[in-house]
Amino acid sequence: MNANCDSMDVTRIYNAIQSRGKRNTLKIVNRLYNGSYEGGKIFCIGLHKTGTSTLAHFVECFGLKVTHSVDWIDNPSKISKYDFFSDGGSHFDGMNEIDYKWLFYEYPDALFILQTRDTRKWLMSKLRHAGWNEETCPEPDDIAKISQENWRGKTLLHIQKYVEHKSNYERSIREFFEENGKDRLYEIDITDKMKQEKYLKGLKSFLNLRSVVPVELPHSNRLRNSFKLPPEVSDFIEKLFDEDITESSAKNQAS
Repeated sequence: MNANCDSMDVTRIYNAIQSRGKRNTLKIVNRLYNGSYEGGKIFCIGLHKTGTSTLAHFVECFGLKVTHSVDWIDNPSKISKYDFFSDGGSHFDGMNEIDYKWLFYEYPDALFILQTRDTRKWLMSKLRHAGWNEETCPEPDDIAKISQENWRGKTLLHIQKYVEHKSNYERSIREFFEENGKDRLYEIDITDKMKQEKYLKGLKSFLNLRSVVPVELPHSNRLRNSFKLPPEVSDFIEKLFDEDITESSAKNQAS
């Protein structure tokens, strides 16, 4: 990024237009401070419910052109219009996954962010988003119901396939970048309060982000009310993690 103004100039501008709202002011001023973003594209390739909205809003405050959607995944025209892309679009193995390998070679200057999250917490957030609640009565398992269009389906098999997909998808990303360009990947758990400051400092360094004033982390999609599931579902999830479904999934992939 190029600095088109010195920090004193942009601080004066920041103070002069702050009445427009702090977040909008930061976007305007940091865009001016950094100049047009001259780095490669930045692709967030982790799954949804891993802080994608929060991360997009955070980066946007530094003046980058951000899109938080899934329609950019196979749309080069839209990719040309933005700097930063977030929101994962897949729910099951081999269905609507971000083609990060194609992006890696098609955009050789691009950087990649793998947003992740504790799997159990991620699963609870995903189930809430899919419409599960304590009154949900699971339907009979049916592999034919496991599809991108029916990702909100209410079977226990859906839950198992969610967890398997997270394990398989994240592992494949780590393995690919380890072999082909680990300096182009940054992994972050923005939901980890204990390590959040460290992660964000690393992210700013990885993307060379600068701001005239400290940028506070916004918290998008924050839900404070408790989330409960039927005992049958809770018991299934406990057994799922007791059996370490991620390990069994890895063995199935290898066999």
